[in-house]
Amino acid sequence: MPISQSVGRDGTNLRREVQYVQALLNVFRAERGQTALDLDGLVGPLTIEAIEGFQSAETGIVDGRVDPGAQAIGALEQQTAGVLDELRAVTMFALLLSHRPVEEEPPVVEDPVLDDKELQDLVQSIFAE
Repeated sequence: MPISQSVGRDGTNLRREVQYVQALLNVFRAERGQTALDLDGLVGPLTIEAIEGFQSAETGIVDGRVDPGAQAIGALEQQTAGVLDELRAVTMFALLLSHRPVEEEPPVVEDPVLDDKELQDLVQSIFAE
């Protein structure tokens, strides 16, 4: 999900796009043993600080803002490219390992069929009560 507007200092800061950037920043922060940002979609001092820390380490352009199509968003998304491939592989293996083939088809249980006399008796017993 690429961003369509800027996120961070003086950005448009659409909530869902801020959450996306915060999630990407959390991948970077986790690899460095830093605490995760809340994915609240709000740009506060912690989010700005995280953007600047990422930019300082990865892009060299430190302005506290992540712009669509610019270096920071590209670097943030690139860091997760390998993780997404691993996640797909792990998910596929988990699905395969959790699959339990049916050893035997369960028997088909047919609905009981009442003849006319049984049906009349049933209806009369319901109304008799």
